[in-house]
Amino acid sequence: MTDEERMSSIEMIRKKLRAVEYLGLSFKCSFKFSIEPETVGEVKLCSYSELQNITDFKSASLIQETLSGRLFHGTIGEGSKTRPALVKTWDFLRPEDKRHAQHPYKFCDEIELLTDEKANTHPNLVKLYTFCWDTRLAAVYDEKFTRVLSDVLLADHFGWDNRINVATQLADLFAWFHGKRIAIGSVTPSCVMIDEELNAKVFDFGFVSNHVNEDCEIKVKAEVGNDDPEVSLGMFVNFLLDTGKRTMKSDIYIFGLLLLELINKEKFKFHEGPWFLQSSIQDEAKRSKKGLVHECFKEVDDGTASEITRLTLKCMDFDPDKRPKMKDVFYALRAMRARGEKRKRDENEAEKKKQLP
Repeated sequence: MTDEERMSSIEMIRKKLRAVEYLGLSFKCSFKFSIEPETVGEVKLCSYSELQNITDFKSASLIQETLSGRLFHGTIGEGSKTRPALVKTWDFLRPEDKRHAQHPYKFCDEIELLTDEKANTHPNLVKLYTFCWDTRLAAVYDEKFTRVLSDVLLADHFGWDNRINVATQLADLFAWFHGKRIAIGSVTPSCVMIDEELNAKVFDFGFVSNHVNEDCEIKVKAEVGNDDPEVSLGMFVNFLLDTGKRTMKSDIYIFGLLLLELINKEKFKFHEGPWFLQSSIQDEAKRSKKGLVHECFKEVDDGTASEITRLTLKCMDFDPDKRPKMKDVFYALRAMRARGEKRKRDENEAEKKKQLP
């Protein structure tokens, strides 16, 4: 299938879902479409009955809620062989709720991203196996669930080197998205899966915006997850119009929030608003010798602590034009990771020498 045919298939799905919204139908009720087109890109659609063979949607299969629905354990069967899978739904509970009304659009935007062979090649992004828009909006990822970043954020065993490794992977993914002209909206620690080897996989986003650039202003009709100050302010000022605006620079603020929680070893109360958060972290950065780095990370020298504190604050600057580019954030974190790996090698060598007779 050519890329033009793939986009035509996605547009067909968009039109049918818009028709459902226009008629005011609730996705809580049953709706049926002919499974057309049968494939999008190289990904084959599945019917609702086929989806039920992958997961039963019962409480025992439920993993967690997501930014737009729920995540379930599933099983992919191919002949006599089976393997674990993840099933993510976009739950459409009340059409009059502006957050739920965006779910069909979010569904189509993510399917567009994950069926694009040129874009969907990053190792830290989940791989789409199939998806369904018959009766229920759902995507099946060819991934085994392990744990999410929010599960280990406060854990002592999730040490500094591990945190910088995960932060570097996520910065690489964000920079890669921006290089492909894709903005992704909110990504929280509960959107990131971590395996035993500490490889990160992002499976959920606030809003995927394809074909954008740094000058684009993306309309936001509802806040999902954590968002940056200009979106929050825009939603407040324009509450009568029910819209705000975000840009690629908004993603950098979102990354700053992730980095903050990783280095500070704390889950922040973002619902109190970006202004309160900004004031509290600036005060902490001034008070503490290690800035925003938690005091338990004894191996972090003052220079590294100061560097990563400045980087975090730059990403979270209220002025979008003062935020760095994601590729520069990635380069900075990669250099820190390399220094950490060298420190660890040197420590291991020193320990071996001590044990020599």
